[in-house]
Amino acid sequence: MIEAIKEIGEYALKKEGKNIDEPLDILIDDPESDPKKPSYKKILVILIKKVGEKYDYIGVDIEEYKREKIDKYLYGQGSSKGTDITPTSRVTTIDSTFEKTKILPWFNNHQENSLDEGINLVNIGDCIRNNKEQILNELKEKHSEIDKKEKCVITLKIDGKYIGEYDIFRKILVEESKKGFYSKYGKISKAENEVCYVCNERKSVVCGFVDTYKFYTVEKIGFVSGGFNQKDAWKVYPVCLECALILTAGKKYVDGNLNFNFYGFNYHLIPKFINREDYEKKKDVFKLMEEQQDPKFKRRDVKRLTQDEKEILELMSKEENYMNMNFMFYEARKGPDGSVFNILLYIEDILPSRLKTLFDVKSKIDKIDIFKECLVPVFENKKKTGETSMEFNFGVVRTFFLKISKNRTYNKYFLDIVNKIFTKKPVDYDFLLQFIMQKIRNEFVNDYSTKISTLKGFMLLNYLNKLEILKNNKKNIGILKMEPNTSNVREDDTLEKKEEIQQKSDALFKEFANFFDSEAKKAIFLEGVLAQFLLNIQYQERKATPFRVKLKGLKLNEKEIKTLLPEIQNKLEEYGKNYYRTMESIISNYFVSAGNKWKLTNYEISFYFVLGMNLSNKFKSKKEEENKNDNE
Repeated sequence: MIEAIKEIGEYALKKEGKNIDEPLDILIDDPESDPKKPSYKKILVILIKKVGEKYDYIGVDIEEYKREKIDKYLYGQGSSKGTDITPTSRVTTIDSTFEKTKILPWFNNHQENSLDEGINLVNIGDCIRNNKEQILNELKEKHSEIDKKEKCVITLKIDGKYIGEYDIFRKILVEESKKGFYSKYGKISKAENEVCYVCNERKSVVCGFVDTYKFYTVEKIGFVSGGFNQKDAWKVYPVCLECALILTAGKKYVDGNLNFNFYGFNYHLIPKFINREDYEKKKDVFKLMEEQQDPKFKRRDVKRLTQDEKEILELMSKEENYMNMNFMFYEARKGPDGSVFNILLYIEDILPSRLKTLFDVKSKIDKIDIFKECLVPVFENKKKTGETSMEFNFGVVRTFFLKISKNRTYNKYFLDIVNKIFTKKPVDYDFLLQFIMQKIRNEFVNDYSTKISTLKGFMLLNYLNKLEILKNNKKNIGILKMEPNTSNVREDDTLEKKEEIQQKSDALFKEFANFFDSEAKKAIFLEGVLAQFLLNIQYQERKATPFRVKLKGLKLNEKEIKTLLPEIQNKLEEYGKNYYRTMESIISNYFVSAGNKWKLTNYEISFYFVLGMNLSNKFKSKKEEENKNDNE
């Protein structure tokens, strides 16, 4: 990962015409963590004027945040619990930011009497300290005028000039930032004439506290490999100042241009090029990524595997294998540059050809009739705006592995399956089916429709199966060829009708042959169809479905499935609406062929049954249509 970040940093520096010998532009932070969706829209400016050798407080002004002025704001993020590198800070609360942790404490820590450009930090600090009550009150007053949804920043102007227009503050930003690479926790960790881990060259100085993404930390001594002293951290991860600056530039580029949303997570998409010298190829790829992030860019009609409109995976899938993609899923409760940054999953070396496979299989699955015909709601700003055909994306996986469910989180399982899909590792069929049925059963017992969840579950199984990563260790029961059997056909049935139903079921079983690989599964599925027909009739007759209680909350086993068939038949006869004797005959034949002691889990039995219930519309009879007994 570090090599890829360095490569991106080198590209960003070249593109923006920056030089590590002039590091100021590299080290300045943008107060707005996401310039594409600005939330820091206001700047609170403390106005100070020099009078002789002293400084007078003038007042507080409000300005609009402008990204082209970040070099003048001169923001350098520091510690979340301490001061920033310069007296420009994001506002949490006015009291905390101005008086307790940021602005005033910054001047208390900088008592040097610099006379650069006539600036005296001690006297400026005295002015702020002497007027702190008035400044605090006026900051609060101005802050109250700002929309509560808009965040803001506090900075200073001295004689009408921003702090970034004074050399003294620029020097402090550069020197303090560099110092942060080797000085932390009250320790100094650096060495001379040692080899840099990143560029593999011997450098005059290497530092021990370069923590680009905090994947390596020495915040506590116990975290250091071997438990040695923090001052020896450079021995574990030595980085020269040049590489530290390049990594800083790379991280800022990634945060601003290669950041995407993923069902409750964020991830960075980090490309790594096989030919590091091909600048033009990099330029084309990064330009594509930058455009996709720009809200003004008119996006092409592309397929997506996530809900993020900025996602560019399909575009990347069309590239040749001259690079690989790396996915860094992270949790950052205080933003990507905040103090709380945890890497949750890092997926390495995904070639464009692998992405192409994921999209090709998605396209095939999306075209299957039972999924195309299933309409799912479309939401915008949490409001339903319409319906669309079901399509595969990682949201289908998320359906069964929610962030929070019954006070538990399934984030770890969700990311594990995402990782396996990208890296072509097996996903356990039984494990997956357990979570699919957990979701469906919860909906069933609460009298919610189970159709969308059931078909999403079946879609997920089909997607993984097409990717050849659905793992099932059990031996499958052999498929038995069955000849049409007319021995159980009633007088009001015909061989032609039975063959029609058999053809419908055979067509579906053939389309999903990998899933209907035993007579038991076919019997269970068709019995689910029959059960739904009964429920439809009950609702038509009574506006209630009392037979649902017989389905035991969809916690079914082999014995209960076999018991249900005659119970369903009897109920249909009681209503005088048993139009399904041919189907009952087919189910009975499958049961006979399946024998006893099926090699199916109760989760499988329940899933195939509820799948039949939700695909019952595929088996409507003409008689049923005529009598309008199907309420779907």
